[in-house]
Amino acid sequence: MKTYLHISPEGVDHVLDEMPASGFFDAARLDEMLRKTGELVQATDYKLPGSFFGTTLCHLSVTKLIFLAMYGKVLRLDLDRLTFQIDYEEGHGHPHLGYRLGEIVALELPEANADGFVTEDWLAFVTDTAVPAVRAIAQASRMNAEVIWQQFGGIAGMVKDFVHQMQLPAEAVERFDHHFRLLSEAIPAEAFGRKRNPFQWETRYVDNPYQPGERWVMRSGCCQYDRREGGTKCFVCPSMTPDERACEVRRIQSESAAV
Repeated sequence: MKTYLHISPEGVDHVLDEMPASGFFDAARLDEMLRKTGELVQATDYKLPGSFFGTTLCHLSVTKLIFLAMYGKVLRLDLDRLTFQIDYEEGHGHPHLGYRLGEIVALELPEANADGFVTEDWLAFVTDTAVPAVRAIAQASRMNAEVIWQQFGGIAGMVKDFVHQMQLPAEAVERFDHHFRLLSEAIPAEAFGRKRNPFQWETRYVDNPYQPGERWVMRSGCCQYDRREGGTKCFVCPSMTPDERACEVRRIQSESAAV
């Protein structure tokens, strides 16, 4: 969670700026954080940093899933327990966005109706944390919140794929799959304010152009990474056409052959 999602009690290593996660509802402070992040990635507008900010709410969801799988506990991640951080070290690529956890509250599952307990926690997290935060970020970024929600399925799918590739105890993988089904099937779409639960997504793959025989998980929604100076779509972007992807494969193969 710390390495890939930049979520930990210690926080990120190189803090460019930070704010209480409740700052998502402070329009002026949120605008400042979006502007700083956009400048770092040479974004052409607020939609790219807004996309990055919004999908950190999916990262929090994944963190809760991992905690359920590894420890069989419900990790409370209310915004007032979190500090939102921009991690950036000069000369080391693009910034990372993450959270420093304050008080760690991990609840034991009851022996009776454990699934009901977990479902109620998901409902509270979705309606009280994820939905209002995504809405605020989307509004500040001048974008439709649906652009953010559409990415959740692919991100979670990548994590699920990763979990199945790791050498974890079988019971941990089983718990992850079980709780992923609860999140994607037991939480109604209405809780997200959408027509469909964003975690309901069938994983699709594309061939890794750099390593024959390997596959990459395709994203479920565009991350807006092309909305920067000289920007192009990611190879796993669902909005890339087959012709565009084939052209990109030829470019990669040509560059590899020239090395």
